[in-house]
Amino acid sequence: MTENKIEISLSKTKLIKLLIFSVLFLLGGLWMIITNPQTNNSVFNNLIIKTIASYGSTIMGLLGIYFFTKKLFDKKPGLILSEEGIYDNTSAFNFGLIPWTDISEIYEKSIQASIASKQHFVTIGLVDPEKYITRVTNILKRRLLMVNSKSYGSPIHISTNGLKTNHKDLFKLVTEYFNKYKSAV
Repeated sequence: MTENKIEISLSKTKLIKLLIFSVLFLLGGLWMIITNPQTNNSVFNNLIIKTIASYGSTIMGLLGIYFFTKKLFDKKPGLILSEEGIYDNTSAFNFGLIPWTDISEIYEKSIQASIASKQHFVTIGLVDPEKYITRVTNILKRRLLMVNSKSYGSPIHISTNGLKTNHKDLFKLVTEYFNKYKSAV
């Protein structure tokens, strides 16, 4: 890579917090499976809803534990911005280098993560999203990318959840690099 690059490291502190939340999800799901808690609320006492919640929580917890443990030991930077493009190592998809020529736009997306919070993303609009979707060999991951592309306009979304930066600074930096190097291509 060139000297005009910025590396943003993975945040071990943020990853440990996410790992702890994953363990809590796993434990909560297992507790619900083992104890089958009862409540007076007919919605929460519905067998189908309880089954989906308990097994969903267990699966999400296990996936989170796997992913965040793997990222904790990852020595590579989470994100690299250079005159060549964006090198993405933030998600389970590991897109690698995304050249500026493949990027059509950079924009922000938010989803409601819970009642009290939103999750913000820097979305990388692609000239040919299919090029990145078809690279993924895992059928489940490919389907998820297809849903992301249809629902949110792109399969590539960068979150600061595991990075040593915040959303506002990341968006500003990625936009500056895009404006500088996209026009040079």
